[in-house]
Formats: sequence, structure tokens, C-alpha cells
Amino acid sequence: MFGGISLIGWFHTILGTAAIIIGLYLILKDKFIYLDTKLAKFYLFSTVLTCASSFLLYGATGSFNTAHWLSVITILAVFFALSLEKYNIFGFLSIYLKQLALTGTVFFSLLPTTAEVLQRLPPSDPFVDSIDDPLVINFYMSYVLIFGLFAIYQIFKISKGEIDGV
Repeated sequence: MFGGISLIGWFHTILGTAAIIIGLYLILKDKFIYLDTKLAKFYLFSTVLTCASSFLLYGATGSFNTAHWLSVITILAVFFALSLEKYNIFGFLSIYLKQLALTGTVFFSLLPTTAEVLQRLPPSDPFVDSIDDPLVINFYMSYVLIFGLFAIYQIFKISKGEIDGV
């Protein structure tokens, strides 16, 4: 253990941080996550691996909690998007659902990460004591607003046919 975090905890933290940064980069750069790029493939792989590693960490929290459920939802969203990439299950809606699922993976990853960072930093006097703190809730509400507006933007762009290869 180093700094109160186990080796698997460090693996989870470092890989998860990389995944979130890459996910945000992909969305900000292209407004979509294009599955045919190496960076997107790395993002999805690292996201699934980070979520899976969270299941090994629940001993640190004492129970299977909301963050673990978000990991389950994130993994399901990745596999749902990959299924929609391969099979046109929902017809014309498949492209919309695939992109919303991919964007959702970034959103779902930001929620527990924000709470964890705010509860750990600065080490001597963390910003918050729990996920119920108003600062955490304000971040969550901001994310809901930003990702909601971004989802509307994505839906609009797809419906206008302005996106190629999504």
C-alpha cells in the first residue's frame, strides 16, 4: 500500500484517469467517439478494464456501492454500443443509441471519479466528506446539464446527416 491506496487501487486510478482524459479528448475533438480509431479502442478497453478493477476494490469501501453500479452500467453501455456498431438492431435509431451510449460512458465515469477526487484532495483537508456534500451534488448537476445539452447536439447533428462515419 502506498499513500493509503493498494496496488490495484493505483492501477484503477491511473488507468481510469487516462481513460477519462482520452474520452473527454475524443468528445471535445470530434464531438463523437468514432469506434474505428485506435484511441477510441484504447479508451473503450481501458474504460472496461477500469470498471472491472473497481469490483476488486469494494473491500476498501466496505460494500458494493453506487460507484460499482455505475461501473456495471458503463460496461453495459460499452457492450451495447459495440453491439450497435456490429448489428443494426434498432434500424435508424441504432446510430443515435450507439453515440449516446458512448458519450454516456464518459459521463458515468466522471461521477464516481469526481466524488473520489473531492474526498481525497487535498490529502490534509479534503474538499468534501461524502458524496452527499453540496459541492459534489453541484458537480453532478453540472454534468447532467452539460451531457444533456451535448446529447441534444449529437442527436441534432446525426439527424441532419452532417456526421460521416459515426
